[in-house]
Amino acid sequence: MRWGVTYSALLFNLVFTMEVFLVTKNLFGLLLAAPIHGVSLLLCARDPRFFDLVLLWGRTRFAALLGNLRFWKASSYSPLELDLPNCRARRRDIVHVRVGASQKVA
Repeated sequence: MRWGVTYSALLFNLVFTMEVFLVTKNLFGLLLAAPIHGVSLLLCARDPRFFDLVLLWGRTRFAALLGNLRFWKASSYSPLELDLPNCRARRRDIVHVRVGASQKVA
């Protein structure tokens, strides 16, 4: 920890403030670092791992939000469509998977 915040919070503050400064090309944009540091200080006082947990959430759960969380209702690596059986316990389509160029597996 440095100045009451974790290094993750300090890095976020630095990157965000520098981006604002580079976009606006105004030195007063650097003053934005003080309120961001204050909010980071309050968050780190509540839970020192707050920014680490946000980064972990971003790497795991946020990627699923962009992917297929709405379809599967969970994080999934599979892009395949869910084919549930109907009331007679039959699926809609027969799944054909191509392995290589000439083989066909049903």
